[in-house]
Amino acid sequence: MKTIQSAVIGPLVQNKELPNWWKSDPFNIPLIEIELAATFMDYNPQEDAMFLKEADQALSNFLAINAFYKFEIAKHVYANFQAFCNYVSKSDLPAELGSAQALNILSFVDPTAIFVARRKVNDKDIYIIMTCECAWDKVHGLQLVFRQGKKLTRVSDQDGHLTTADAFGLDDSDDELLAAF
Repeated sequence: MKTIQSAVIGPLVQNKELPNWWKSDPFNIPLIEIELAATFMDYNPQEDAMFLKEADQALSNFLAINAFYKFEIAKHVYANFQAFCNYVSKSDLPAELGSAQALNILSFVDPTAIFVARRKVNDKDIYIIMTCECAWDKVHGLQLVFRQGKKLTRVSDQDGHLTTADAFGLDDSDDELLAAF
């Protein structure tokens, strides 16, 4: 079994079925005050010599974000919740979501995993993706994406895209959170 060594989160073990995916043991994430494992996605050490160094920098940045940043995140998660509500009837939502507000929306979100990936186009930066379950969308969940691990640049369902620009074929300047980076 092959491993790689992150200077920030320790060893990551290569996935047998997906050889370009590497998974760590759980580690503490100050932002959410819980432990989660991270998976490096689409990483081939022979093809991307800088990935590990850039991933470690992004992880260091991400782990430096403290719980106070939740207030910034909450307003974007609440906007995602409100957009979802525009597509369903109130009877389709769990009753407890009737009390959902920007201040408490994160209590309806459960982080499940961390993924680290390089964007294939434009900036080609490293992005940290925190996947979550959420009370309002049990099928698609929620993802919070942080460019270079520094700042939230996307809140969406778990659609596999690192940016809204990529998801909808937009110019990066037309992606509100990405452009604000």
